[in-house]
Formats: sequence, structure tokens, C-alpha cells
Amino acid sequence: MMTFSANGDVVERQLSAVLWYLTALGYVDGNFDASERAFVSRYADSLAAGRVDPVPRGAPSWSAFVRAELASIEHEVEEALSEPTADGERSEVYALSRLKLRCFELFRGFDGETRTALLRAAEALFLADGVVAPEEARFHAEMTALIEVPTEIGDADLEVVAEGSLLIEPTRHVMPASVDHPLFRRGEHDYAADAQTFRAQASADVELLHRAIAKLDEKRARGCGKLALGTTFSDFASDAPFLDGHVVVHPPGDKACELLVLGDLHGCYSCLKAALLQANFFEKVQRYHDDPKTHPNMLLVLLGDYIDRGRYSYSGVLRAVLELFVAAPDHVIPLRGNHEYYVAINGQVYGAVKPSEAMQSLKSRADNAHFAEYMRLFESLPHSLAFADLFCVHGGLPREETLEQKWRDLTSLNDWDVRFQMLWSDPVAADVVPGELQKQSARFGFGRSQFRRFMRRIGCTTMIRGHERVKEGFREVYADPDARLLSLFSAGGATNDDLPADSNYREVTPMALTVKHVAGVTQVIPFVIDYERYNDPQLNGFFR
Repeated sequence: MMTFSANGDVVERQLSAVLWYLTALGYVDGNFDASERAFVSRYADSLAAGRVDPVPRGAPSWSAFVRAELASIEHEVEEALSEPTADGERSEVYALSRLKLRCFELFRGFDGETRTALLRAAEALFLADGVVAPEEARFHAEMTALIEVPTEIGDADLEVVAEGSLLIEPTRHVMPASVDHPLFRRGEHDYAADAQTFRAQASADVELLHRAIAKLDEKRARGCGKLALGTTFSDFASDAPFLDGHVVVHPPGDKACELLVLGDLHGCYSCLKAALLQANFFEKVQRYHDDPKTHPNMLLVLLGDYIDRGRYSYSGVLRAVLELFVAAPDHVIPLRGNHEYYVAINGQVYGAVKPSEAMQSLKSRADNAHFAEYMRLFESLPHSLAFADLFCVHGGLPREETLEQKWRDLTSLNDWDVRFQMLWSDPVAADVVPGELQKQSARFGFGRSQFRRFMRRIGCTTMIRGHERVKEGFREVYADPDARLLSLFSAGGATNDDLPADSNYREVTPMALTVKHVAGVTQVIPFVIDYERYNDPQLNGFFR
């Protein structure tokens, strides 16, 4: 048995690291059965038995701390098993990759001597029953190698980016100036059950898709090739807004601007409607058009994942987003999320994220040609937005190996692999996530140093992204002045009838961001989305 630190804070981290490691070992063969759980529990009790004061924070004893930590780990594993996965990837593979990544994060937080002692303690466990499964031996060898490998990221060749002038204000509760708008009211009807009415509704939605794609094509034609003219996004500071490929560049110039930024909506139409009306989006766009010299330019930025999980995907969120874009294409920027990803195999269209609830809800009424239209739309959606020092994207960074192989300049953001990987990645606490860990799942992690280097590549200081079910709705993940990372989630609500009763999105407080940019200073104001107002049939036709 190893000797743990006498420092209470340190020993908590040490015990946590060993418990995560043991749980990962239990899952490595794909089945953490009852005997393995009991074995880990007994071993955990033995670890806690020798502990003395000080008692861990928030627990009456060390034994209680260990029990609570094991329960927390199990909960995180269950949540990972419920996360969406890419086509062809089992949820167990993703969950195990998250366990490995968490072990890596925890062990890298200790000095070399402590890491070695902790690994030996873990090794003693999986040797204790006298049977070493090949999967366990491979896992132990892999983690030992990963934890000890140097992970320095060199960035001496990159231009230093000045610290951004960004202020994050306390969360606010915002009341709308008006509680409804005609654009919403005319689209609030779900798909009919009878075939004839459904065909008419689907035909109208497909026509809307075509208009949206045509608008995007017009913008691409005007902006084609412009990314190649700059080294970083700051080189376009005096340019007019443009779309080159799948990258929107919107320099504010010397004008004041206001952005309403929404994260994942996942069929939560009430959240979309509430946020736009709370932000007075329509009124502000009109004021700008009436008097652009004295009113800020108003933009709606959507970070993707419009469909799946909630009840109103195609007919609710996506229909409204496209209506908004077609009506005000210079004020609405709909980015693509990982759920906006369909594939055609032998001519048949499939949802490439499992489960694909939106597609499944229409399988009995819609034909393959209908889903092919949505696939075409998804392929047309922009992938990212550069605005002043801000960069907005659904997920995060591409893999380190992909950057090494494919990055040439800003035009590399249009590479298919780069775009795909940036829809799926998540930030973690480690400075660097090794390439071997990044390759183990389509949904992979990146570290603080990797993030900082990427932001220096593109010349931005703050990234706003979605993708991750952040329970508090908004979180500042990295707070370095020259590399800040903000996560936003706009679906959810404990009592939101847009969601199935058993949805874990009910644990989320859905949030939106108002971003004000004036004279080079950016102010971020989170606000709580008042979805409950729009669960009322009087204000939401979907509930009538």
C-alpha cells in the first residue's frame, strides 16, 4: 500500500486519481461487472481506512469521501454512455476514452515520484486477483507511457497575439419588450399525421431550405478566395463581412455591434423563441436599418445542433432559424453542429450521430429524398465565425496530428477533416492531450496549451463554443487573457415541455449571451433563457 500525502487537499486528489484509474480498469473490457465493482469498493475502503485528520471537505469521514467519489465517477460514466456518438462508434468506446482522458489529467497533476507510486498502487490492484486480462495489461502499459511522455507545445514560430479587451458580466435575468412576433407565429405548426397534409408541409420546408442554400451560395460567390489574402483574422479588420467556403468573417470595423449568441438548441423551440424576444432582436435589427449611424449592428450567431433530443427539431428550431436567415441574411449566422451531419450510403441517407431522434420521428412519413435535402443544407452551413477577436465554432479544435499535417493558413479551416473534427472536440483541464488519446474517439479532448497555440495561429483571443452539456448553461473554461474559452448551452430546463420527461438536458439551465462590441472593447453578458413563458399555448402554437 502506498503512502499518501499528509496534506488533506493533496490526498483527496491522490485518492481520486486512483479511484478513476481503478474504475477505468473495470470498464476496459467493456463490462464493469458486480465482482469488479465489489473488488474496487473493498480496495477503496482499505485506502480510506488509514487516513486520519483533517477530514475531507464536505464529507464526515475519509470512507464517506471515497464512497461519494466512486458514486460521482459512476455518474460521469453513465453520462458519457448517454452522449451522442459518431456513426460506427459505440458509446462504450467513447466512455472509455473519457475515462482514460480523466486519468491522464489527474495523474499529470502530480510530480514524477507521486505518479509512479500511484501507478504502482493501481497495478497492485489489477494483479491482486491473480488474473490479468490482456485488456487490463494493455491499458496499464498505455496509460503508463502516456502519463510519462513529454507534452511540450512549441509556439515560438507563431506571432504573439495581444491580450483581448473582454469583460464578462454577471448573469442577468432579462424581460422581453414584446412577447411574440409574426415570424414565429406563422411557423408554429408541427407535422401532420396524415400523408397528404404532411407532403404539403414538407414541400414548404424544402422550399425554405432551397432559399437558405441560395442565400449562402450568393455569399460564397462574393467571398470566394478571400481567406488566402490574410495570415490571421486581424488582417481583415478593415474589410466588409464575407463568407469564404465555410468560414464567416465579420469585421466590426469602427461600428458598434451587438451579438446574440445561442449554443445548442436541440429541438427546444421555446428556448430559441424566448432568447430572441428577451434580446429584442427584431427591434434592434429594425433600429439599425432605420438609423445605422446611431444604433449598433445586431447579429444573431447560432452555434449549431438545432436538431435531435427535443421535440421540435425540423418543424420548430430549424424551420425558425432558416426563416430568420432568409428574412435577414446579413444579421443571422447559422453555424453547423455535429448533429447537422447526415451521410449517404448506397444512396440511402442516414443520421451520422446516434441516436438521430429528428430523423426517426419522420421515418414513417418522409422519404429518402426528403432527408437528402436536409443533408444538402447541412453541408452548406458555415462552420465558424471570426468577429473582431472572437472565434465562434460548435466544438473546438482539430486534432494535433491533423493540424501538423494539414494546416497551411486560414484556408485550412475549410478542409473537410479540420471542419469535421472541430465539430466534435471538447476542452479538458490538462495542458496537452496526447495524440494517442485524441485518436481513440471521434469526440476527443484538447488541452489549454493546444488551445492557446491554435488561437495564436488564427489571431483571435476568445472562442465561444457549444457542444458540451454545461449544466449551468455558461462556463468560462480557460481564462487566459490572450486565450479565453467560453462554453454555452441553450437547450434544457427542468420543466421544459420541449424535452422528453427523462432527458438529462432537464439538468441544464439554458443560457444565452449578449455580446456588445464598442470601440475595441467586448462585453459578454450571460442571461437565463425564460423558456417557461413559451411552454404556454397562448404564446406557442406547438402547444395548442
